Amino acid sequence: MHALLNIAVRAARAAGEVIIRSLNRLESLTITSKGRNDFVSEVDHAAEAEIIKLIRKHYPSHAFLAEESGRTGDSDTVWIIDPLDGTTNFLHGFPTFSVSIACQIKGRLEHGVVYDPISQEIFSATRGGGAHLDNRRIRVSKQRGLEGSLIGTGFPYRANAKYMDAYLGMLRAVMENTAGVRRPGKRQVLLPRDGLALSFRGSRHRCRQRHL
Repeated sequence: MHALLNIAVRAARAAGEVIIRSLNRLESLTITSKGRNDFVSEVDHAAEAEIIKLIRKHYPSHAFLAEESGRTGDSDTVWIIDPLDGTTNFLHGFPTFSVSIACQIKGRLEHGVVYDPISQEIFSATRGGGAHLDNRRIRVSKQRGLEGSLIGTGFPYRANAKYMDAYLGMLRAVMENTAGVRRPGKRQVLLPRDGLALSFRGSRHRCRQRHL
């Protein structure tokens, strides 16, 4: 495993531990709103801080672009972090959320990790090296058409609600022509993010969501 990817995996697991330890005190968490249906908790901040601390220990000169703390540092190597994708799920005790970390070098994404703290599964990818679930190579489905496909998506719920009518029209067309539609509420386990195939097991064949 590449050294940068190894650090990303370690950081994702460390953040996952922070998240899991907080599951039994959801009602006492400090929660703020960033916008309509867009929440952030103290756990988001704590998990993000854990990721940055671990990466910075090994690579002190690297820069960060993080969901909660924004951009820090100036380097050709930038770590892109979503410490808790699926915050709404987490806050409601719905066990579908993940930690997402990518490493960008000179403007190009090279490594990515998605960690599911509940199942303790690590999805990882390195440019040119394929995608893996834990230590097992994974590939996209051989499904060629919509018929028989299982589709992953997200629903408009914030400012993009203006696309609701168009979305519902597309959703109806998809539902009528596929094996089903799933919306777990965390995008990283639905699709290859930013061009890196991070999280397909072959169980989902397409993903469609406007304005991610």
